Amino acid sequence: MEAQQSAVTALRIVDERLQLNSQYGVYVHAKEQLDSMLASLNSREPIAEDREWVDIGLMAAREVDSSDPELAGALMDADYDFKHADG
Repeated sequence: MEAQQSAVTALRIVDERLQLNSQYGVYVHAKEQLDSMLASLNSREPIAEDREWVDIGLMAAREVDSSDPELAGALMDADYDFKHADG
């Protein structure tokens, strides 16, 4: 499942960044959302209303795009794939 794979990839990158700065709100928020996304994907395919709360793509574009393109890209991919998962 593409949505799960992109969320796992993004979570791996976020976990690496959290080791360097465990208090940075962007990293903390991204980890919370990715964990919730994975829980939703593992329990069932997300339905449309389950997808609306995800905002890590927007956050990535506003907060980290220029300073950390690898993380921004991974977050945007995870956001998109979750919102467009079959279900």
